Amino acid sequence: MKKLFTIASFIGCALLAGIMTSCDDMPYPKKEPKASCIEDLNHPDFRLGLALGARSMYAGEKRMPHARMGYFNSHYAAYDALNRKKIDAYIFDSHTLEYMAATNPEYAVLPGSIGTVDIAIGVSPKQQSLLGLINAFIDEYRATGIYDEMYKRWIQMDGGTPTNSSDLVVQRMPEIEAPAAPERKLVVGVCSQLEPMCYRKPGAETDELIGFDMELLKRLALHLNASYELRDLDYVTMMHELAAGNLDIVVAGLNRTAVREADIRFSKNYMTARIVALVRASTKSDKPEYVTNPR
Repeated sequence: MKKLFTIASFIGCALLAGIMTSCDDMPYPKKEPKASCIEDLNHPDFRLGLALGARSMYAGEKRMPHARMGYFNSHYAAYDALNRKKIDAYIFDSHTLEYMAATNPEYAVLPGSIGTVDIAIGVSPKQQSLLGLINAFIDEYRATGIYDEMYKRWIQMDGGTPTNSSDLVVQRMPEIEAPAAPERKLVVGVCSQLEPMCYRKPGAETDELIGFDMELLKRLALHLNASYELRDLDYVTMMHELAAGNLDIVVAGLNRTAVREADIRFSKNYMTARIVALVRASTKSDKPEYVTNPR
């Protein structure tokens, strides 16, 4: 029993630190492996970072059985591991990883994908009455074209290719009025490590959060005539707090998965993304250096 408690405590501490890896149980290759597409990563020489609990984690485990896996509960911890060559690729949603590659020349996204992911608002089982209201809001903002405007602003980055994150979208968060006399208050889980969905405004003197999800939340609050309190959490904690009713909703690029659907409720999808791989620019090649996908 004491041994089991020690193991559980170790795993818990690793999750709280933002990273739990299992990549280092095999020797590293003598030189950095090269990949020309995402399928090339399915080889023991590649160490892959997976987002704990995300749809991309399940897709990576299924589609990349020959690669070595490391699990992360923090996107920034995964980026740091990529920078320090502790992993060779990070598998996650396309809009986030393409943003990181566009704003950081040391990164690149490999061609291809290993699936898609549906993104929705998470709702506490204790707040199921909100589901119909939230779904009506999603239908409305798609029908009126607001969704297309937001997608262009945050995901397509107005059709441009940014080269400096400090110059990107700093002035693009639209002014959205708060309800004058809110009838309810929502406790909302968010993730501030999720560019371009939710992140801290570059160069701001305050901790203001901007991005697609923050604009979505402001519009939703106005629709519901509600004020809100933000809780910036990692995803493991966020899912626990939402299931327990300590959060009312989660607006955090939340992946719909069967495991999560067992504990929480999901709104209609408000976005779909591809599952792609972020690598160091030095890893991306026109042609891999060896035959991958061993039998």
